[in-house]
Amino acid sequence: MKIVFKDTGKIRFDKWLAYSFPEKSREFFNDNIKSGKILLNDEIVKPSIKLAIDDKITIPDELWEEKKIELLPNKKIKLNIVFENDDFIVINKPAGILVHPVTEKDHDTLVNGLIYTYPEIDKVGEDPLRPGVVHRIDKDTSGLVLITKNEKAFKDFKNKFKKRQINKFYLALVFGKLNAKKGIINTSITRSKSKFNRRKISKADEGKEAITEYEVIKEYQETSLLRVSIKTGRTHQIRVHFASLSNFIIGDKEYGSKKINNKYGTKRQFLHACELGFTYKREKYRFEIDLPVDLKKTLKTML
Repeated sequence: MKIVFKDTGKIRFDKWLAYSFPEKSREFFNDNIKSGKILLNDEIVKPSIKLAIDDKITIPDELWEEKKIELLPNKKIKLNIVFENDDFIVINKPAGILVHPVTEKDHDTLVNGLIYTYPEIDKVGEDPLRPGVVHRIDKDTSGLVLITKNEKAFKDFKNKFKKRQINKFYLALVFGKLNAKKGIINTSITRSKSKFNRRKISKADEGKEAITEYEVIKEYQETSLLRVSIKTGRTHQIRVHFASLSNFIIGDKEYGSKKINNKYGTKRQFLHACELGFTYKREKYRFEIDLPVDLKKTLKTML
């Protein structure tokens, strides 16, 4: 593919490509520019170079071909199992690990560890890359994840999530104070046009319904600790909703404030899936876990 740049104004090479082709990430373009696969004026350049009118961009056709993601068992992934029975497993996922692969390079995800320990779940569910997975939390969010072990349980829990019969609670540290100590954020969320994996607030008729309930647990000098419940499972929902109020999640690199994050020095977003509750086969289940060590240390700096 050959493209002649005709836009006005100077913009980074990788940024313009990611904006023009949102189905691919900026990281994808960055890597392929650095490796010399994507050329500018038939030369290898830096991803940060600014484009000029009539610049010629060359992208090999094979880069657009989808690479097959292979799901491989990984014995190095340690599973922190909170509960297990014949139908499901509840796992305490650490921050920094994906729930399932999203690129061909991802072999260190929770699912890679699961299919090593539980090879029988390999065919459970609707997506071969997400066996047994009925819900997810972000890579840099820690906390409880439920995994199903058989097809019947998968369908039952999928239906419960759809009917909002699963209670999920998070602990979140946000910047600033909230006027209402208890509240509901009910604003739709849609995919950003400028960045493929980013989400944003939208009008009701342009996005998907997203409902977040919160309660202030403790206020510090400049931050607030919240207990948050999501009634809908939209991607990045909590982070997007509080960013829309300028009550950014502390440590959130995507939707937060770089200035605020630098001030508190947190290495990842302060978001922890602390509680999971539901009724299954007429039995009530409730799982609760404390904050991990890194987030406890962050809270201590707030005192």
